[in-house]
Amino acid sequence: MDTGQPTVEELLAEIGRELGELALGAGGRLSPVFLVAMLGICLWLYRRQKPGTGFFAWVFPKSVYFHRSHWVDIKIFLFTRVLNLLVAVSRVGVATGVGAIVSGSVGEMVRGDAPAGSTGMAILVAILSFVVVDFCAYWVHRIHHENRILWPFHAVHHSAEVMTPITLYRKHPVYDFLGGVFASLVLGLVMGVLLGVFVGGVSAYTIGGINIAYYIFHLVGSNLRHSHIWLSYGPVLEHVLISPAQHQVHHSVDVRHHDKNYGEVLAIWDWMFGTLYVPRSREQLTFGLADAEGNRLPQRHPTLRHLLFRPFADSWTALGEALGRRRGQVQGAAAQGSGAHRRGSD
Repeated sequence: MDTGQPTVEELLAEIGRELGELALGAGGRLSPVFLVAMLGICLWLYRRQKPGTGFFAWVFPKSVYFHRSHWVDIKIFLFTRVLNLLVAVSRVGVATGVGAIVSGSVGEMVRGDAPAGSTGMAILVAILSFVVVDFCAYWVHRIHHENRILWPFHAVHHSAEVMTPITLYRKHPVYDFLGGVFASLVLGLVMGVLLGVFVGGVSAYTIGGINIAYYIFHLVGSNLRHSHIWLSYGPVLEHVLISPAQHQVHHSVDVRHHDKNYGEVLAIWDWMFGTLYVPRSREQLTFGLADAEGNRLPQRHPTLRHLLFRPFADSWTALGEALGRRRGQVQGAAAQGSGAHRRGSD
């Protein structure tokens, strides 16, 4: 009897598919499909903009691709490929496991012995899963910017002084792990409820698979997000979707660009929560870390060793400062309370 629960074989097949993507398969941003799509878009932009230099010199300038920051990107990319295999197993396992449990429980309470849902319902679940994942990505990203203890792990990504498609992978393992676990838990819960109510049974592919809309969106331009090539979708569409230009703005040291455009795919979250920045025209950007006044800071991660270990020290320092401020606030409140009591007894 089919219980609708994922079998061990299904889970293993799903995990294997995820591992294949991490090894630069069909879903990888550096796969041949994505790179060819990027070059096609660049050729279209090149003909429109007429930069006055050779095509490949424009797309792959030596000042960018031989920059020390880019070499650090390559090193962290190679290093994290192995770690991300474990993250993929964890993410698929958590989302699928939680989804299976919730789906089965909700299905018994709500749906009973009703037949499985239609293809339309399955498509609805896929769309909702995409929205949930994107919403999680927005908040994971924003929280890492706004929390001083978590920021050092995301600062690794923002310390890139030049950007290429490989800069996407310039992420500290802690950032990837926390984001993956959070998204997996939320996605598993939400999809478990939806599948239990509407579809009947849980599919490891539906829970852990790539949403086709997500794939297409990234195929048609996302490799330019981390690059020197400006691609804007225009002010109307950039209220709905995050363009490569908007993400480049997010990396800018300019004060007016700080804490803007956290979104992964949908710009509606930034629009909704007041963090959207839509450029009116092309802007000259400088990448890297900056202080509150927009002054560029010295490189914090000049080597792979600094990139991996310095965030722990910076986070520990921020934690100590936060605890110190907390103790000061408690002591100040206690002193005020004590003073008020003495004044009242005089």
